Amino acid sequence: MRRRHRWPLVITLCLLMLVTCGCWDSKDVDNRLMVGVIGLQKSTDASLKVWFRFPLPKGMQETNKKDFFTLSQHGETVSDAMNRVKYKLPKALDPSSTRAILVHESLAQTGLVPYLEFAIRERSVPLDAVVAIIRGDMERIFTNTNPTGELSGIYTKLFFETYAGGIPRKNKVMLWDVYSKLYNPFHANLIPLLTEGKQNSFVLAGNAIFVKDKIVGELNKDESLLYEIFTHRFHDSEVELMSKSDVRIVHNHTRVRTDLKDGKPIIRIDCSLVTTLIDSSRSRKQNSTEVVAELETDLNTLAKSMFEKTQRLGADIFGFGNRFRSRLQPSEYEKWPEMFKHAEISYTFRIDLRNTGLEFLD
Repeated sequence: MRRRHRWPLVITLCLLMLVTCGCWDSKDVDNRLMVGVIGLQKSTDASLKVWFRFPLPKGMQETNKKDFFTLSQHGETVSDAMNRVKYKLPKALDPSSTRAILVHESLAQTGLVPYLEFAIRERSVPLDAVVAIIRGDMERIFTNTNPTGELSGIYTKLFFETYAGGIPRKNKVMLWDVYSKLYNPFHANLIPLLTEGKQNSFVLAGNAIFVKDKIVGELNKDESLLYEIFTHRFHDSEVELMSKSDVRIVHNHTRVRTDLKDGKPIIRIDCSLVTTLIDSSRSRKQNSTEVVAELETDLNTLAKSMFEKTQRLGADIFGFGNRFRSRLQPSEYEKWPEMFKHAEISYTFRIDLRNTGLEFLD
């Protein structure tokens, strides 16, 4: 009797083995082309031009002496272009290793949603891929070799990483972050703006301001530093150049207080900075009080310029609106950009200057 009861169990286990033994639909690594970086560019007609840059394994580099190769493809959508480019490739296209998505400025001016939605819906591109806006020739950026030797895609990623080339003015933005803000009326996007470099792949020009999914303005690099400080994104030291001295900002603590009076947002920012003196003019001496005063003046000037730009455009890139969410009715959420234009914003800087015990200071 016991043997009879064992047979159904054995048959069941064999059937389960047949079901679970599958890698039948997988492709070997050597039969896949891993995408390093994707570029999106507006074509001359209504179609889209998508750039792909593939890193090559060492075994394939001897033929052309490059560690990558580049392809471009026209399509009605990004998914259409990705499908069409497969007809050109001898191996499977694998976008799961994409490290960066570079969007040309002309395309970003028409709107990002139609061109980034594929990545969110299909999940073929990693959500932590960095996103940047390109001003210049997309073809040269994708076809030129990386000056420091990193593989395609990794160079772009390292450009923004805090443990590598990233500094506070380089505003690192990832795909999931961009997409989430496209549907958040309380928080506008601020995406790095890169221009083609003469000696390297690209250089930071500033940060592009978005209202919904379109570019409406731009912060320069100095204003971008204030953005990083006010939004608690300041991750490393940064040098601020002045007329008679150079000061390094090594730490900051920012406190934001908000209030709503008669429908008008009140935003008060208290920013404490720890700085060190790293250089000073020997011909034009300054004491520590004068250095702090000049730095405070410069920061106030930058903050005023930054808020004038963003408030005029109704672009709350700081996310201040999230602090008012509970004070507004859901029907009022879409009114926040207009409310931000008329918000009362004040800011104060408290500067602690260290390393001043040098002989050229009084």
